[in-house]
Amino acid sequence: MLIRATAAAVLVAAIASGTAFAADPIETRKATMKAIGGAFGGVMVKMVKGEIPYDAAAAKKAVDTMKEKADGIDVAVLFAKGTEKGGDTEALPKVWSDAAGFKTAMDKMKTTIAAQAPNVDQGMDKLKVAVGEIGKTCKGCHDEYRAQKP
Repeated sequence: MLIRATAAAVLVAAIASGTAFAADPIETRKATMKAIGGAFGGVMVKMVKGEIPYDAAAAKKAVDTMKEKADGIDVAVLFAKGTEKGGDTEALPKVWSDAAGFKTAMDKMKTTIAAQAPNVDQGMDKLKVAVGEIGKTCKGCHDEYRAQKP
């Protein structure tokens, strides 16, 4: 009985601290980046290109998704040593060899999204500026730290 109680207490403590049963970091980061890219390219960029009509509520929802997902990125967890291999990852080895530079790039993305978020539902002109600024941070990181798709 004591063993079960101890095991249950350890399990509860581990779950509460978020250290047990963590999702696969490679799959988590891929899903996170896909959600950010889908909100950005699938909604905001399409509005700017005129592929879908401008919709302030949809733009706001997209940027909120981007902000939520970006804010949830913990570089030390999702890009921990040992996650550079395995899985179908597009992250280049430079993510780990230049961890400080990569973290700076990720932090810049987070602050740029946060800074531009209030603008996306304020009309097409402000959406264009937001897309341009956010797009620069995405491109900068992709150029340095992500394998180019064939």
